[in-house]
Amino acid sequence: MAACERPFKLPRGEPVKQQTLVEKILLRKVDEPIVKGSEYFRVPVDLVLGHDATIALLVERFRKTGRHVWDPSRCFFAADHFAPPSTPERADILTRYLSFMKEEGIPQDLLYRGISHQLMIEDKRCRPGMVICGADSHTVMAGGVGAFAMGLGSTDIMAVLLTGQAILPVPPSIKITFTGELPPWLFGKDLALEIIRQIGEGGAVDQVLEYHDLANLPMDSRFTVSNMSVEAGATAGIFVPDETLNDYLLQRDGGEPEDTAWLRPDPGAAYARDITIDVGRIKPLVALPGGMSRIIPAGEADHQRVDQVFIGSCAGGRIEDLAVAARVLRGKRVAPGVRLVVTPASQAIFEECLRNGIFAALAEAGAMITNSSCGACGGIDKGLIGAGEVCVSTSNRNFRGRMGSPDGLIYLASPFTAAAAAVAGAVVDPREVFGDEDFGTFHENPWPVSANAIGGAACSD
Repeated sequence: MAACERPFKLPRGEPVKQQTLVEKILLRKVDEPIVKGSEYFRVPVDLVLGHDATIALLVERFRKTGRHVWDPSRCFFAADHFAPPSTPERADILTRYLSFMKEEGIPQDLLYRGISHQLMIEDKRCRPGMVICGADSHTVMAGGVGAFAMGLGSTDIMAVLLTGQAILPVPPSIKITFTGELPPWLFGKDLALEIIRQIGEGGAVDQVLEYHDLANLPMDSRFTVSNMSVEAGATAGIFVPDETLNDYLLQRDGGEPEDTAWLRPDPGAAYARDITIDVGRIKPLVALPGGMSRIIPAGEADHQRVDQVFIGSCAGGRIEDLAVAARVLRGKRVAPGVRLVVTPASQAIFEECLRNGIFAALAEAGAMITNSSCGACGGIDKGLIGAGEVCVSTSNRNFRGRMGSPDGLIYLASPFTAAAAAVAGAVVDPREVFGDEDFGTFHENPWPVSANAIGGAACSD
């Protein structure tokens, strides 16, 4: 599906200026502001992401309009929160959502296949330069493929479903450049936490984080960084398309390389801030419970004991995440009394982990593996914590009550740090636990499999 465009016409007769990535995407699609002198435009939307928990909120109001979805083929709807439903009330919500999809002729090919944001970036309909709006804040993850992707509330999404347009300003951008050599023990979650540590919780409100990657981050880590842009308050978090993305798209879609030259920001573009992060200088980090205002090196967490480790979600349930956990847990056991809950981000990832032995290694170490859903991360089911319990999680939020009891404590960390906590039974710098082992191929080849390995056969480093 090609991005919908209009002939480019710079609004208000202004002279052509050097543009950021978000300016290139949005101004390509609009003519003039809604009202002369306004900063708001009617922006045509390429895809609308939705899922059971949020779309169900607008069904009755939508029906009262007497109208229909402007283009069902552009609706990217999944069922991921109540999949399967854990209570009768949630079953009713799911039923209401499914009925709406049938009434409106919205494709059902994505139901029960995984978390909507992960499904989005696995799907060839999601392309660089698109404008994607979703009924979930973590829609921003599609920025990993060079799309302008943002979350909206249910009322705004209803308007998009009716009109195919979103009323938006063109937000300013913060330029973030990754430099240096990525250490084998550093991952997207560490980088996301470092960004938030530097700019502050909510430090990017009403702005876009524009990522320039000179450190050759793996795509799985990029998706985590984009995913967590919203935790800094950002409207969107977009990676500038490059050869790493083109390789990903070729592997995902086949065919000819993507033409992304028009998406390169202009050298003279104006940014609200310009931040350079040397990835080689960052230690494994954790966000302390209660929010993103306290982010520290994992080694300074005073060996906080843990009751549960959760490896999964749209922020931490991809192949790289699960492979790293499996490699560090292979031949070991989860510490006595610790629950290790593993939730792959999509059914495709689930199936790959079955084939290549990742799940075998995790299960032998004592992990409990669930289907792909938002269960534990969203405080819905399959991994809730009780009062006084401590969880180390690779997900994206750690406010009180996020994963169950408001008296539980959630530490956010990378899959490497989380796996170390599962073995140690405490929050530690993972290099303390696995310092003597060779993890030099984590990023280049997260799960090395021998040529003769089949299914769950043993893998060789």
